[in-house]
Amino acid sequence: MKIYPKNKELFKQLIPFAQKTITICKNNKINQVIYGSFSHFYHTRDEDMKVNDIDIMIKNSDFPKVIKLLEKNNIKFKYYPKWETCIVKQGKLRVEIDSVGLGYKTIKEKTIFKKSPIVDFYGIKAQILSLKDLEEMYPIAYKRSKDNKTKILKKIKHLEKFLGRRLR
Repeated sequence: MKIYPKNKELFKQLIPFAQKTITICKNNKINQVIYGSFSHFYHTRDEDMKVNDIDIMIKNSDFPKVIKLLEKNNIKFKYYPKWETCIVKQGKLRVEIDSVGLGYKTIKEKTIFKKSPIVDFYGIKAQILSLKDLEEMYPIAYKRSKDNKTKILKKIKHLEKFLGRRLR
């Protein structure tokens, strides 16, 4: 992939930061899938979008292992067990590691790592959430959100325009 989102300079710094986390997971047999705004950007190729962070899904049971690996590699992070989220941050750079989550029809911990396509993430192979799964995720995320409804609705509308149809 050789295209960049609107915030190209920040994103160019984010790539190696995210690749480090992805590579640590891969080298230690922790499956992960990139989702969120990067998955949206990847599928739409809309260079007017901004990608401010990289979101990664892992199995909830892999969090203890990820935490030990981040500590071992002197990577600063905050773990929020209540939300099954780990945020790796350095200045403006941010990687969010989340559990797969519950309540989806097609996004399941048992199958997501088998069915998600492998893509070129700027020089390394990584799995990414499929467009079909992204279509399912946004409306559910919107319904569950307490703080980000406006932001998620904007992404839904953008994806609907790209697809030429409604998601819900």
